[in-house]
Amino acid sequence: MNTRCSRLLLTFLVTVLFAAACNQPIEIVGEGDVISATGTRDCTLADHTAGSTNCTENAIVGDYDETYTGVAATGWHFHRWVNYCTAATDNTCSFDVEAGVIDAAQGFTAAPLVAIFRPDVITGFDSLFIGHSFFVPFANGMPAHAADAGFTDHTQDVVFSGGASGAPEALWNNAGKRATIQGHLDSGDVDLFGMTYHPTYPTLTGYELWVDYALEQNPDTRFFVAMPWLTNPGSFTASDFSAIWHAAEVAISHDIIDNLRAQYPGVDFYGIPYGHAAAELYELFDAGQLPDVDSLVSASGDAIFSDSFGHADDILVDLGQLVWLRAIYDVDLSSYDYDPGYTVDLLALADAIMDEHDPAYDAP
Repeated sequence: MNTRCSRLLLTFLVTVLFAAACNQPIEIVGEGDVISATGTRDCTLADHTAGSTNCTENAIVGDYDETYTGVAATGWHFHRWVNYCTAATDNTCSFDVEAGVIDAAQGFTAAPLVAIFRPDVITGFDSLFIGHSFFVPFANGMPAHAADAGFTDHTQDVVFSGGASGAPEALWNNAGKRATIQGHLDSGDVDLFGMTYHPTYPTLTGYELWVDYALEQNPDTRFFVAMPWLTNPGSFTASDFSAIWHAAEVAISHDIIDNLRAQYPGVDFYGIPYGHAAAELYELFDAGQLPDVDSLVSASGDAIFSDSFGHADDILVDLGQLVWLRAIYDVDLSSYDYDPGYTVDLLALADAIMDEHDPAYDAP
């Protein structure tokens, strides 16, 4: 059964497997312990690391009347349960299954009860960014910006494929690219996974495939969808370019995020509206308020776009990277010690872009 079918049938399978189970493993992500009310099924972080029987098997005999509590280590907090109690509003998860149900199917193993703990202070994400040429230049700036902003544990891998081939579904369908991306995910360390959008692949299919795979390797992976700007900017007026992008961001990016949140409750999905940077610069240029560039399109490095198709020139890359930094790490750019070297205040522009962004689609 492929991963997508597994996801679509998750509720059914979990119910059936649990009803026919005599083992329920316990998994810990992050730093904390899972303590049982009876005191017989505790799975501490040390136990989990050592692969103790309580964690790897958690044998269930007779009535299964148990309550588990996630107890975070110092500097950490309980975040959520996975596979069971997904709607819980606290750190407890309870089970009450009659002995007859358990005894009827000895030898089966249920989906694990997973407790996710997160650090109180984020010092950097282990990141994976996949996308096209309207996406990768912004990803490439994150190591330097994250370090400068104090997120010294930020790491990342970037997988590029041009144009439509950089859409999530296209990257999944490309055997070589898929193997490369899966290789990064297989470490189980990726906790931030960023993807982009291309209109050639308008459905959720690619996002679902990657989310399924990533969560199998690390159930606490966070995801973002970064919405690029329109191609061929010279064929639009500045006002039309901006209006169309804003409408598309709501209709496309927000819709993708809404659907993914509904399908994967408890998982973090958010948007990065860096395409707004292109629209903002275009409107400033059109109003004669962008002295740092000489033209809308030029290959000389002094324009907003480096070619008529709409690839980003230096100022757009610099502004978009600041939008990414604010979106990912919630950096207060007004106090960020960085001078991009322009007359226009890119730090203030990036803050304004994120301030305008619907907070319902910001990182949790």
